[in-house]
Amino acid sequence: AIALSSFPDEWKVAGVMPIYKNGQRSIPGNYRPISVLPAISKIMERILYDQLYNYLTKFELFSDSQFGFRKFHSTASALLDCTNDWYVNLDRKMFNLVVLIDLKKAFDTVDHQILLNKLELYGIKGQALTLLKSYLTNRSAK
Repeated sequence: AIALSSFPDEWKVAGVMPIYKNGQRSIPGNYRPISVLPAISKIMERILYDQLYNYLTKFELFSDSQFGFRKFHSTASALLDCTNDWYVNLDRKMFNLVVLIDLKKAFDTVDHQILLNKLELYGIKGQALTLLKSYLTNRSAK
């Protein structure tokens, strides 16, 4: 897959399984769909993730305010960072405004072309970009 810059379509077919959340088990709305990809797909995703993460880290392309999906960063460190900023602003007699947003299905709504353009802006080009584009296209569920 890496040598061919292509993520095989068979690796992009997810099996969908209903997982019970809470409430009455007889009500379909009390289940959430979970997509399960083939094991080889998950292995390849991990390889791509590690390479991309190392690249973004090496060239310091992560924003200081990004805490998700980063090693040694968590919701606790995000909260600590926010709290520190709030105290600094209070010491300076400035107001703090906090807006909390919960985006439903945030990952499902990412425009893949915008994501690919952003990756290219960050220097991801050639075969690497072609492989990532292949990974994002022709995904399906059964």
